[in-house]
Amino acid sequence: MFNRTPSKKNETLDTTFSYPEVQKDHTARIDASSPRTAMITDQVEIKGMLAFDGALEFNGVFEGEIISQGTLTIGSEAVIKAEIQAAKVIIRGKVQGNITATESVEVCDNAELFGDVQTAKFIVAEAATFRGRSDPIEGKASAPEFAPVFRRLAASPSSSRSK
Repeated sequence: MFNRTPSKKNETLDTTFSYPEVQKDHTARIDASSPRTAMITDQVEIKGMLAFDGALEFNGVFEGEIISQGTLTIGSEAVIKAEIQAAKVIIRGKVQGNITATESVEVCDNAELFGDVQTAKFIVAEAATFRGRSDPIEGKASAPEFAPVFRRLAASPSSSRSK
């Protein structure tokens, strides 16, 4: 009736799935080889180390360490608790931690920075909050080195696990 095909009662289905391997390395690396700015939205929370080259705008919540040879823009919704090393840092949100920038640090209107700053050029807007100490870098210092970061990553317990 109704052109049904008879069902097979002893038929089994293959329900095995192949899941991709999940790495336990909690270090985010962003390679922005093009002049565009990579963006992390306000829906993201990260704890660990963030290393990138190029330009990054971070709008989420971050706790840890940020190392870059490029430009870090901290968005107006961002909340950062980190030690930061970069060429250039632009702050529009909230930052707690020390910053070393080879080129400049800019604290924009309504931004908050609680920490020490070492940079060649330091700009604090009139409506910004800055509590800390600032020390000038004479001349243009060399860019932060990634080698110590990658040595630490290679020595971490998560990298020695078999994949």
